[in-house]
Amino acid sequence: MYQELPPLPWLRAFDASARLGNFTLAAQELGLTPSAVSYQVRGLEATLGHKLFVRKQKSLFLTRLGQAYLPVVSKAFGDLEATTSNLFGKSAAQEITLRCLSSLNMLWLAPRLSRFQAQHPDCRLRVLSALWGETPEALQIDIDIRYGNGSWSDGEVTRLMHHEVLAVCAPALHPGPDPQALASCPLIEVIGVTDTWHHFFALHGLAPPSSGPALKVDQSLIALELATRGMGVALIARVFAQRYLESGALVEATDLALPAREGHYIVQPEARNHFRPEVAALKDWLLQEAAQTGC
Repeated sequence: MYQELPPLPWLRAFDASARLGNFTLAAQELGLTPSAVSYQVRGLEATLGHKLFVRKQKSLFLTRLGQAYLPVVSKAFGDLEATTSNLFGKSAAQEITLRCLSSLNMLWLAPRLSRFQAQHPDCRLRVLSALWGETPEALQIDIDIRYGNGSWSDGEVTRLMHHEVLAVCAPALHPGPDPQALASCPLIEVIGVTDTWHHFFALHGLAPPSSGPALKVDQSLIALELATRGMGVALIARVFAQRYLESGALVEATDLALPAREGHYIVQPEARNHFRPEVAALKDWLLQEAAQTGC
């Protein structure tokens, strides 16, 4: 592969010598001696079997073949430099990959991201939505926001926020002041969380409904949308329900709530560079936003 490609240092010597017009200036650019540059150019000419320069005193002039070859060589080095910079240089180093569950992404993160970009206009964000039950190691990410008890061992774990869990419903479906009336309502429950309706009724000493929840969904966002349509009473973390409560689309079905047992955590995978300043800036910003949320 690439058997006819001359050594890259020789091509670099040819490119610099042709642009600058003599070996001395080319040597200064490349950090070599003029004799080394001259040797590399002669080696290139010998390999190609053609003269690339006409040497007159201390100046160099391209032959017709040299004139045809130079733009191709220069473009190749330019493309290589640009690609290297894009993949491994400053711009790539400032791209941050952040992943979190879709509900947190839509209901909490997305409405706030403009503030981060205003504070850090040079940082480029790549925001991914995790699927429920997805393997955490499936993607190369800088910051992974997960829901649970914080007991992950594949990275550095920092608590982001814990939040009480509320029973919310459409205003027309409000069961009244007696919390026991909730047992007669259609109930909506989010799969995969520990704060279930069974836990809610047991914690508050209420008689549970004779059957389980009428609807089970895998995202809090879906539960909220179903609740706004009068499909039932949803058990939802306050951080997700807040906008719906403020708009009046939902109301608290009872004054009773579940205290926070699980929450959202920032996980920084061991395989990634935690010390990149842009990653540290995003982590600090997330923690500040969570503190302002009051969770």
